[in-house]
Amino acid sequence: MPVRHPDSVGRQLLALACFLLLSSAPAIAAELRDESRAIGLPWQGRLAGGVALAAEGERFVTWDNVGGRTPNRAWRRVGTARLLGTLSDVLRDYRQANPEAPRVAIGDLSRPTGGDFGGAFGAPGHASHQNGLDADVYYPRRDGRERPPVRPSQIARPLAQELVDRFVAAGAAKVFVGPNTGLSGPPAIVEVLPSYHDNHLHVRLPGDGIASAEIGTSARGQSIRAFRLGRGKARVLVVGCIHGDECAGSVVATRLLHARAPAEGSIWVVPDLNPDGHAAKRRTNDRGVDLNRNFPGTWQSLATSGAGPASEQETQVAMRLIRRLRPNVTIWFHQPQALVRATGRSVGIARRFARLARMRFRALPRPPGSATDWQHAALPGTRAFVVELPRGELRIREAGRYTHAILRLAR
Repeated sequence: MPVRHPDSVGRQLLALACFLLLSSAPAIAAELRDESRAIGLPWQGRLAGGVALAAEGERFVTWDNVGGRTPNRAWRRVGTARLLGTLSDVLRDYRQANPEAPRVAIGDLSRPTGGDFGGAFGAPGHASHQNGLDADVYYPRRDGRERPPVRPSQIARPLAQELVDRFVAAGAAKVFVGPNTGLSGPPAIVEVLPSYHDNHLHVRLPGDGIASAEIGTSARGQSIRAFRLGRGKARVLVVGCIHGDECAGSVVATRLLHARAPAEGSIWVVPDLNPDGHAAKRRTNDRGVDLNRNFPGTWQSLATSGAGPASEQETQVAMRLIRRLRPNVTIWFHQPQALVRATGRSVGIARRFARLARMRFRALPRPPGSATDWQHAALPGTRAFVVELPRGELRIREAGRYTHAILRLAR
């Protein structure tokens, strides 16, 4: 049911809606999920059928960052039913694992119907939190007080890292953390933002109808995750990063997680196949292997191609996924040549992508041990090509033309 700025009766209705959501009434919870929708983007969107988080519960309290008090005002803690369900699941498991830990403090979600949540609603305001998919979660304190830490030294880091890990495992599209917290995770998902995140992590879920799962781990044990938009046959698979120093494509992948799923078939997204290299800003994986020289078929013994074909965990993860999905086309993002490249039977669709994305196209030979060569040989009839983005960082709001091209290709 839609949530309006609460009066006394409204507060009772909000509390009832939240109780029903967080209780074990599956039919009612399913109905709320159906009515609750994120519309548009987290930074340019709105919320339909928002549900208010309760002022407090057995596992959490809410904190009003503007007023510096608890509880947070009801109109500042409204989200999609899916966001509230994710918070409930994560905090339940966290509490079971840490029964002596203090309750977790939760800050702002979205306004009742979403939209702008900037400084006009209390400084410093939010650039996002507009469509019910974002939540601020304060780091647990070493002294056990149920309020935000004032300094990073007050953070109970093992508990805070556990919360980060649990939100990643729950399918978060992003978990933003502060630069002085020492917290980490797969870098395409766990991102360091300026110091005002030194007292809270910011969780953002992917768009409605997007599922997530871990498909493997890196050499250092970091999670490698895949997200699915839509259902049915995999039309397009997107790999955002394979070379750790060429990861602008992971921004395109993240932007896809807020796109509308195709009406037929599905798009699969792997934001980062090489989280170890990405974290170290290094081309190779943690074992010094160039993953795009490690695939079977055309593998050659080179200085950085690995001990043998498919010797690396990350390569094996990609091969298993591609064999299972048999996507019509796989797009591998690289940098910095600012062009689309392909050979053989993939030239036609690669040229089409280049036109849609307003990029140059060149037919270039593939290096030995490349992922595209392996797919062409292993799965005849499927296609694979490379998109070389320009040098430098890519902002998520600038990634729209690439995501638009992918969505058009998937039709």
